[in-house]
Amino acid sequence: MTMKAIHGNKLAAVTEMKLKALFSKNFIIMPVFAIGLTFVMKLVYGTVLEGEAGIFGKAYALAYGALMNICMTGVYCVSAALAEEKEKHTLRVLMTSSVNGTEFFLGSLIPVILMVEAVNALLVPLAGVTMDAAGWAIYLGISLLAAIAGAVIGMIFGIFAKNQVTASTVTTPIIMVLMMVPMFSRLNEMLGTITDFLFTGIMMHTVENIVDGSRNPVSVSSLVILVGEILLAMGIFQVVYRKNGYDSE
Repeated sequence: MTMKAIHGNKLAAVTEMKLKALFSKNFIIMPVFAIGLTFVMKLVYGTVLEGEAGIFGKAYALAYGALMNICMTGVYCVSAALAEEKEKHTLRVLMTSSVNGTEFFLGSLIPVILMVEAVNALLVPLAGVTMDAAGWAIYLGISLLAAIAGAVIGMIFGIFAKNQVTASTVTTPIIMVLMMVPMFSRLNEMLGTITDFLFTGIMMHTVENIVDGSRNPVSVSSLVILVGEILLAMGIFQVVYRKNGYDSE
C-alpha cells in the first residue's frame, strides 16, 4: 500500500460505507456492551466501596469500559467488517476500482476512531468520574492513539480472515490478551510488566493516574511504546496488504 493522492469524494464515500457498517445490527452492539459494562461496574463498585475506594472503583469501571470499547469496536468490528467485505467480494471491487489503498485505509480508520472516541467520552460521566480540562485532553488523546492501534490490528486480522466467523475466531485470543492482562495486572507481577507494553494497559494506567491526580498521567516512555505499536501495526498491515494483492496500480 503505497502513499497515493487522496481524493476527498472517494475518501468520503469509503468512510460513509464503513460508518453505515458500524451502525449495522451486527456491530453496533459492541459499543453498547462497553456502555453497559461501565454502568454495571459503576453500580457494583458504588455498592461495595465507599470514600476514596469508591472513587477508584469508578476509575476501574471507566478503564474497563474503555478497554472493552477499544478491543471490541476497534479490533473486532474492523476485522469482521473487512472479512465481511471479502466474503461478499465488495473489497475486491473497491480495490480494483478508482479507490486507492490510502483512501481505503483512511476510510476504514476514521469511522471506528470517531465511534471509539465518542463512546469513551460518554463513559466518563457514565462512570461518575470527573476530570479537569487537562485530564480530558490526555484521556481523549491516549484513547485516540489506542483506537488507532486497535483498528489497524483489526484490519490485519480482517485481511487474513475469510469470513466473519473466521474473523471472530482469530481475533478472540488477541482481544482476550489485550483486555484480560491489564485487568488482572495487579494480581501478578509478570502480568503487570506485560501490561506496561500493551496500548490497552497504557490506556488503563492513564485513567488511574488521572483519577489519582498525578501530574504526569502518561509517561514519555508509554507514549513512545504506544506510537511504536501503531507504526509497527501499520508496517505489518502494509506487508499483508501488498501480499494479498488488494492495492490498485
